[in-house]
Amino acid sequence: MGSNASIMLQQEDLQNICQQTGFTTKQVQRLYSRFKALDKRDCGFLIREDLLCIPEVNINPLGERLIDVIMEDYGENNKINFKQFIFLLAKFRGGKAKSLTTEFNTRESKLKFLFDMYDRNHDMKIDRRELLDVLKMMVGGNIHDDQIATIADHTIGELDDDGDKSITFEEFCNTLERIDADDKMSMKFLS
Repeated sequence: MGSNASIMLQQEDLQNICQQTGFTTKQVQRLYSRFKALDKRDCGFLIREDLLCIPEVNINPLGERLIDVIMEDYGENNKINFKQFIFLLAKFRGGKAKSLTTEFNTRESKLKFLFDMYDRNHDMKIDRRELLDVLKMMVGGNIHDDQIATIADHTIGELDDDGDKSITFEEFCNTLERIDADDKMSMKFLS
């Protein structure tokens, strides 16, 4: 890691970030370098276009939705600074061992991030329109709209325990109870 990045990220900030996120100093420094590489304008924050430069995001059918969640829920004014960026990435740290778990990478935190990919009006429910939007993104033009609507209606019918024709966060979590969220929603960060 170059000295320039070390100067920009103050030692006190580095220690606080490590303590709060569970990342090691070396991991934070690597993520800071990656952040700076994405920040092509060298302005101290990322915008939507910066995130679209990440090939995995750009080719993902849900990439635009992912960026919406990042910018609207974790950033401010359609920008995300380094601290917001690293606290977001902390959600995707593995946390199976109790000593590796922080408030950011709990099972509930990971599932809430996934839930928010659907619930864009932030009413803590996934309604039919929100589910249809995501399904259309995922399948593109490969399935007719009538079929997508049938899938959405069937999904809501299966998951809606309280009869409100939507999926609450609790219903969403209950459905994914047998899924290992830590395994499925964790990235490996180099040490």
